[in-house]
Amino acid sequence: MASFIVLAPELDGQRDDDKTVFVRDGFALLAFILTVPWLLVQRLWFEAAVVFGSMVLISGVGTYSGHENMAGFITALLSLLVGFEGNNWRVRALERRGFSQLGVVDARNADDAEMAWFLGENFVSSHEVSVSAPPAIPTVQASHKPALGGMVGLVSHRGEN
Repeated sequence: MASFIVLAPELDGQRDDDKTVFVRDGFALLAFILTVPWLLVQRLWFEAAVVFGSMVLISGVGTYSGHENMAGFITALLSLLVGFEGNNWRVRALERRGFSQLGVVDARNADDAEMAWFLGENFVSSHEVSVSAPPAIPTVQASHKPALGGMVGLVSHRGEN
């Protein structure tokens, strides 16, 4: 499961739930692969300008000095940095625009995070199974046969707890 940071703006002292944003906390693969376009789509103008300028500068210095391979490696490291920090930069940019952090939701994807946030206690994921009554505990037999079940040592098979 992933963690999603919940942010919402305030209008006239009240929270505007229609503009609530859920930002995944963690590595952004698209930010790593498409570094500058991802920053531009997320409206991180300053960060995009700094990263683009750094990439151009690194490429120019690498070409001029004859170290193109090292320049490519450093550019890849810069893209990796954006992949790790991109979502944090996005949260900070939203806070500068007047959004405030409301909480953190653990969910499989952004849609589940939104449903869990707005439905609260009434939300049950489609993968969860609700149990109405605990299973009956088997009684101990007089014979001491080893119980054959879904256990291997102290670890049960998947789905059995």
